[in-house]
Amino acid sequence: MPYAFGGSSGGGGGVTPTISFLGSQTWAPSYDMEAYVYVIGAGGSGCAGSNTGDFLSGGGAGGCAISKLSLSSGTTYTITIGAGGARTTSSSGYTVGNAGGNTSFSGSGISTMTGNGGSGGLRIQYEVQGSAIDGASGGTATGGTLANFTGGKGGG
Repeated sequence: MPYAFGGSSGGGGGVTPTISFLGSQTWAPSYDMEAYVYVIGAGGSGCAGSNTGDFLSGGGAGGCAISKLSLSSGTTYTITIGAGGARTTSSSGYTVGNAGGNTSFSGSGISTMTGNGGSGGLRIQYEVQGSAIDGASGGTATGGTLANFTGGKGGG
């Protein structure tokens, strides 16, 4: 878990520390703090295909929940990091993409924040090409006290 700490010199105005969690774990802050917490779901993988008559889309982005929280040094928080949608391959026909995993932040005294993973990429057949292909949908988010954003669609 990398930490990036800023310092101040002289009369104040220090840089706010940034703490990133790259894997699922439990964590207890070493001191009481107010923190802006961003919880982002994993993206879905794109659709794979080998037929030139198919149009394939990319996977959707994960949702993002944002909160300003008071975190206590005596409390252990649980961080769950969702995995990106597993890669797909196709030597004949097509294989739709896989959804990304959900990411969450929870603990005593706070509402659970969740960023849901994006959907896996889609396929549209050549015969119905006249209609626009939409990319896979982005994941939703819940529990953010400042915002809950839906992830963007995958490329069409």
